[in-house]
Amino acid sequence: MMLSPTPHYYQIMGRAAEIARAVGSSFGDAEHLFLGMLHDGGWPMNVISRMVDPGRAEAAVLAILNGPGYSPPPRPRFPRREGYVRLWGAEVATEMGDSYLGVEHAFLAMIRRPETVPARALAGLADLEAVEAAVLRAKNASAAGPPQDAVVLPEGQKMDSPLRQAIASALPDGTTFGFNCDAAGRAWMCVIGPGGPSDAGLARQVLNTALASLHRRTIDN
Repeated sequence: MMLSPTPHYYQIMGRAAEIARAVGSSFGDAEHLFLGMLHDGGWPMNVISRMVDPGRAEAAVLAILNGPGYSPPPRPRFPRREGYVRLWGAEVATEMGDSYLGVEHAFLAMIRRPETVPARALAGLADLEAVEAAVLRAKNASAAGPPQDAVVLPEGQKMDSPLRQAIASALPDGTTFGFNCDAAGRAWMCVIGPGGPSDAGLARQVLNTALASLHRRTIDN
């Protein structure tokens, strides 16, 4: 079964193609895709940013790319078009029983292969098993539906990239967040601590701080 990448995945792929060209590669691979994720700052980077500083992660990747032993990705047999970025994560999505190909699947596939640039870069900054566990925990919390302590975004608001980045910046130390849509299509989020979802009051505070930083309508008004 062919899995279709999510719109977010396509967005990251476009950024990865730009990054690949900027560093002198005609084709994108794991390293460029990971840099695209870091620049986006959304899911699943909003999870690992609580464990690894994104700036340090990017610096580690660039150090490998600029090192003497690095070779740009070879030209793939198919397709041959410029701007091609290799898809990652199909086997992970299939293993999880998901019917789509998401950025989280690509990220997990990359860090599970120690020879990839993202795995090598992150291995010097964090425990890769702990990073994977954190991503899976956040994914499972979102997939299970809104927990009791979730808060719904104000009507008309979308969980877009600027809001995801603003939420990540507003989170207390040691926490991350999950988000999804309920059966009615309303976007929701919850703050996740070491023991699971935190209280709704904290989620409301984090969301309102993020919305206010973007000059958007908060929950309370």
